[in-house]
Amino acid sequence: MNDLVERFEVAFNQIHQHLKEFNGYPKNDNFVELLQRSKLKHSVIRVHFDLLKQYAKLRNALVHERIRDDYYIATPHLEVVESLEHIKQTLDQPPEALEFATHPVIFFKDTSLLTEIMTAFDQQGVSQFPIYSKDNEFLGLLTNDGIVRWIARSVDNNVVNLAGVTAKDVLQDGLNPSIEFLSSHGTVYELEERFERSLEEERKLKAVILTESGKANDAPLGIVTTWDLIKVDRRNEDE
Repeated sequence: MNDLVERFEVAFNQIHQHLKEFNGYPKNDNFVELLQRSKLKHSVIRVHFDLLKQYAKLRNALVHERIRDDYYIATPHLEVVESLEHIKQTLDQPPEALEFATHPVIFFKDTSLLTEIMTAFDQQGVSQFPIYSKDNEFLGLLTNDGIVRWIARSVDNNVVNLAGVTAKDVLQDGLNPSIEFLSSHGTVYELEERFERSLEEERKLKAVILTESGKANDAPLGIVTTWDLIKVDRRNEDE
């Protein structure tokens, strides 16, 4: 029985350490307070929030209501210990962001005709394409919404002339959405933090593009939108 208590306390303390790290090691390191803050940032905490709050109560009973050194007023069941250890393991070894990204990434050059890109929107069923220069410099993300707004601005006598219009022409219209880059080896926590920070800054982050080095001008290996983050929640729920 004491072995289960020890395993429980070890896993709990390691999770507590992760929570401190997630929140920049604040002065107030109360477990439940850190849990509350962390659930806004990380899906694994959000999914297991209620469970971890209950485990915190059990931990308090183990630590503060011990009758004597070798006798506890409450002890965890094996399934509780294993559940806590599983959460700890997920925090120790978070999945890579690339697991939740759309890949491979279809992209176009700035000289690509708009009609070609519009055809790809229809055929591929996606809503955005990265645009690069001939020197592989990232220029922006061309979205279907951006194209619609460009067309609305370009109507002349109820006619829009698309002849010769390129991706560069649309991007130059100032409709570039906010994009960030992350290494393809980055964790899902780093990915979630990018979107969370954009919310805090009241800046709508359209997507995070994953490259080998995390630099903008490397080849795109994956692209993640807010819709893709739903996959993270679902995976954690399934586990």
